[in-house]
Amino acid sequence: MMRRAIIVCALVACTQACAGQQMLATGDDAAVRASEITRTYQLSKDKTECLLFDTADKGRYFLVRVRENHNDACGGVEGVSPTLFFLKIRKRDGYTVTTAYDGERYLPLKPLAGN
Repeated sequence: MMRRAIIVCALVACTQACAGQQMLATGDDAAVRASEITRTYQLSKDKTECLLFDTADKGRYFLVRVRENHNDACGGVEGVSPTLFFLKIRKRDGYTVTTAYDGERYLPLKPLAGN
């Protein structure tokens, strides 16, 4: 029984360490993290500078709306910035779920290729 408890504790610690990079304190922290996640997990084909990251503090997590940034450098119709997807990023550990995969449900980030 003791061995099982040790294994469970180790798995929980590993999961939390792997799932979250850092504690998030501000909307700016959440926007930076959302940008990193979008690039790392290739959630958009757009360059990072052609995306906007709108944050909302929801208590235990930040909700980040990722939108296209239409301008001269990025193309598109000026003044129009359609929503691509949302991210929910937990404040305490950075655990993230997204609607990027199916446009409706919040799903965990898929493992990166090679992991």
